[in-house]
Amino acid sequence: MGLFRSKNETYAEAAIAADIERGLVARYLARVLERGDLPLRGLLGVLRWLNDRRELMSFTLSDDLSNLLTLFYSGAFSYAELDRLYARDRDALIKGLRRAAEGTARPEPLATNIEFLTKELDLPEAALKIVGLVACYTRYDQVQYLCDTLSSLTGSMGRIVAMLVGEPTRNIESLIAPGGELAACGLLQLRENSELIGGSGGRFGIPWRVDACLDRSFPDFPALRGALLGAPHEASLNLSDYEHVAEDCDLITRLIEGASLEGARGINILLFGPPGSGKTELAKLAAAAANVSLYAAGEEQFAGREISRSERLSDLAFFQRLLAGSFDTAILFDEFEDVAWQLINRGGSKLYLNRLLETNPVPVIWTSNNIFEIDAAVLRRMSLIVELKAPPVRQRERILRRLANRYEVELEDHEVLDLARRLPATPAVLENALRAAKLSGGGKDALERAASGIMRALSGGGARPAVSVTDFDPALTCANMDLTALAKHIASSSNLAFSLCLSGPPGTGKSAFARYLARRLGLEIFQKRASDLLAPYIGQSEKNIAEAFEAAREAQAMLIFDEADSFLFDRREAVRSWEVSQVNEMLTWMEQHPLPFCCTTNMMERFDSASLRRFTFHILFHYLDAKALARAYAIFFQMADVPAHGLGFANLTPGDFAQARRQADMLGITEDSDRVIALIAEISRMKPGNPGSSIGFVRQPS
Repeated sequence: MGLFRSKNETYAEAAIAADIERGLVARYLARVLERGDLPLRGLLGVLRWLNDRRELMSFTLSDDLSNLLTLFYSGAFSYAELDRLYARDRDALIKGLRRAAEGTARPEPLATNIEFLTKELDLPEAALKIVGLVACYTRYDQVQYLCDTLSSLTGSMGRIVAMLVGEPTRNIESLIAPGGELAACGLLQLRENSELIGGSGGRFGIPWRVDACLDRSFPDFPALRGALLGAPHEASLNLSDYEHVAEDCDLITRLIEGASLEGARGINILLFGPPGSGKTELAKLAAAAANVSLYAAGEEQFAGREISRSERLSDLAFFQRLLAGSFDTAILFDEFEDVAWQLINRGGSKLYLNRLLETNPVPVIWTSNNIFEIDAAVLRRMSLIVELKAPPVRQRERILRRLANRYEVELEDHEVLDLARRLPATPAVLENALRAAKLSGGGKDALERAASGIMRALSGGGARPAVSVTDFDPALTCANMDLTALAKHIASSSNLAFSLCLSGPPGTGKSAFARYLARRLGLEIFQKRASDLLAPYIGQSEKNIAEAFEAAREAQAMLIFDEADSFLFDRREAVRSWEVSQVNEMLTWMEQHPLPFCCTTNMMERFDSASLRRFTFHILFHYLDAKALARAYAIFFQMADVPAHGLGFANLTPGDFAQARRQADMLGITEDSDRVIALIAEISRMKPGNPGSSIGFVRQPS
């Protein structure tokens, strides 16, 4: 037809729309007047409204009655005369309205679509009339004006709707009640504290998803149903990206399969975890594995605006009714806490939500970033609850490689591995960071900076910087046993239920060896400091300890506790009861943990005696000997021949050489061996326990 319509086409369409509106108003007016139960004041209001539109809508009204209505504000007006004239003209007026209604076409495709919906949702004919009234209210000005006039003149909302649709008031009130069938199926939304029938501020509204489709033509109900549901979700990740929760993923899949096969009701699966942990993607993958189509309910992008919490629940109820009886579908509902907690705390119906969880005919996968403030009565109605965390190193490495290829960010293999170790980020965070790196033209550094910033923001601004991973070098480590041989024996053993206590001065390589051993075993590393576990509230420290062990067990990770003397100190030195319970909690978990865990400490003498027998291995790390010192000079300063006076220090560690290297870089003396050794000597002299290492004022000899 071309881009623009002709004037004749525009005028013709406007005339058809006006004629349809006239027919609708005539139909509604005829029903109101036929009931014959309007009080005289209400009848007067309706007749005056009709008289004001006599010419606009070409309605027939006798001159006598019309003239009397124009005298309403004068002393010549008489209610008795109104009653007489209306009784005389009533039958002719209603007959004329009926003739106008029957002589005009009904609004299409609106009427057919509403018939499709009410029939397929198994709703009575009265429901069709109610939904049609609300739909016409928002589309036709004169219908809206008529409804608003009746609302201001007479009766309850149920009675007004009943008059307009020509049904008994009791039937209408049961359908439009908050617990009525129209609200329960999600085809009608009820808004509180409003006296109008429809519209943006009205008491009743048609869900945005339905309203957007009512004016489109569809050949049959399946076509309309497809438009209402939208396209099913498809996963963009692979099951291999969820190896760390493979058992949970399999359980979700089998639960959906079983529920679909048996048509089980009340099946709800809750996936929770931090933003970007892959909850939605896991839902898509599980649905695909179960061979069901996954549709998203309550999502704002379909509405094109922000939608309320009650609208989201109404949309879910509509989906449930629309999909009832289909055995190859499931529903995804994101941001569950938005309705499960916030709606209830703002006065929403807890009972309504509970019933929704108990009776849903189609499995629902709910996702949430925070479930800890959701009512226990809601949580107990879940069939399955699964927590998702940041994937372990192996998965992060695989995800990074795939995403780097997608966004064409060039990363070397060692860079991918290093980033996977340093950034305990969720897949969504990694993807956003890679996209930023691509658009900024950066590489590894840009990616790391972007990911670290997002991680800090997600943790409330207090996140630690990326962990610096120092590779373990046997030649730089002095201990009371051969660490390389020990790691080899442990790696060749199938027994992972062992523990290590690594003690010694700071910087001797305790944590580096623990990380090296974890990598030899192919395990993720969960490293916790005292500040991660100790809390100011009674019982919170014990909870943090328990959660650390649980998280390591679920992720099949090696748990490393740094500064372990802070929570394994001698209980005989405890002053408060909670200090004892804190140590007891740690000892209990140490006995039953099925995976490797390691404690590092600089103050072994503070350990509780009961904890010592719970460690499989005690390894004491020493300062560097002469051979290790020579190796340290070679690694940090490329010094092949070290003078004898550079090897005479007995209190140095690899960490001290790293500090010396930073100083030498700043001073520009890395190639001056004498000045480098002087730096090393000063670091040795200033260490605690050495003469001349005191801080502050020192009395000079006289």
